[in-house]
Amino acid sequence: MSDLKIIGIASGKGGVGKTTISTNLAVALAEAGHQVMLFDGDLGLANAQLALGIQAEYNFSHVISGEKSLKEIVVRGPSGIYVV
Repeated sequence: MSDLKIIGIASGKGGVGKTTISTNLAVALAEAGHQVMLFDGDLGLANAQLALGIQAEYNFSHVISGEKSLKEIVVRGPSGIYVV
């Protein structure tokens, strides 16, 4: 059995702190010894990348279109988190 856990953070309204909570939770979990991947579902704005101070050349739309694999678009963020 896998120890994989998925935590979804969503809201129907913008500006309520989804990115702040997601990025801080991801870093806190990584610093507690967990392996973490943060997936920002907003393909246009990439707010999680901005909040973490990183920039990726590609996003998940490149995976959907078949241009890139998931492995090719993942970048490392603070505390060793993986970011898509």
